[in-house]
Amino acid sequence: MKLLAAAPRALTPLALLAAVLALIVPSQGVAGRSDLLLAALVLATALGIAGSDLLELRRHALAVTMLSIAPLIVLALVAWALGQLFDVNTRDGLLAVGLSSSEVASVGLAALAGADATIALGAVTGSLVLAALVGPVTIGWLAGHAGHGGSSHLLVRFALVVILPLIGGVTIRSAPVAARWLRAHDAQRDGVAAVVVAVLVYAALSGTEGAHGLGSALVASLAFLIVSTALAALWQRGAGRDATAVPGALAIAMRDFAVAAALASQAFGDRAAAVPGVYGVVMLLAGSAFVGLRTRRGSADAP
Repeated sequence: MKLLAAAPRALTPLALLAAVLALIVPSQGVAGRSDLLLAALVLATALGIAGSDLLELRRHALAVTMLSIAPLIVLALVAWALGQLFDVNTRDGLLAVGLSSSEVASVGLAALAGADATIALGAVTGSLVLAALVGPVTIGWLAGHAGHGGSSHLLVRFALVVILPLIGGVTIRSAPVAARWLRAHDAQRDGVAAVVVAVLVYAALSGTEGAHGLGSALVASLAFLIVSTALAALWQRGAGRDATAVPGALAIAMRDFAVAAALASQAFGDRAAAVPGVYGVVMLLAGSAFVGLRTRRGSADAP
């Protein structure tokens, strides 16, 4: 149990290990279960969200609404534009990243950075619902070719693996008896979420058939991350010392590779999930570096 509780602090090393294992001993069986892994991650995350937590966001309703909607629209267009420079698998995978929600890990990183994590939580929740509804409908249209089963099939599937676990988890956490037990086991719940994230990296990269296409996936991921980070910096500069500055920046810069991997694999097949897998690793590294730099600066500025 102690190892499980420590897993969130080792999320980046776990993701790197999962990436290496996926290249050495890939599993097509795991790669084909990305949607079920996403459902488990959403449920584990939602079990940490009570209805009262969401009500506290009323003070920042406008900012949370903007963070839920605007980045998804802008970054989907960015991903589409960047994708024109790459082959079809990389292009499809990158588009899935652009259509994904804010990264779940941004909530924990916002807390580690000493910022208001509830704002990041609101952005994750709002954008997760929006991505589940918009992503499956939009991805085939922007990609220019139909996904497996069509957009209506994807929409129903994503509703089942995202929205239902989200509603179920929040409902359970809002029940007083369940909430008391979950609060006592929050560290273990976060650990389960961290392990599932690592398994999702493994699943996403298992479909690449070795190192084929990983070079273009890395270039595409880095290019997308540079643009999203630049947009996040603009948000942070505009917000100044407002409470939304840091959590908003993290919510914009970090897109949920788990949602992207499930969307790409379900829409276009396992090979399209390579970009979300590679992006997940570099994004987590960049997010951890940002928090570490901010923490060191805070320590240096302290009297």
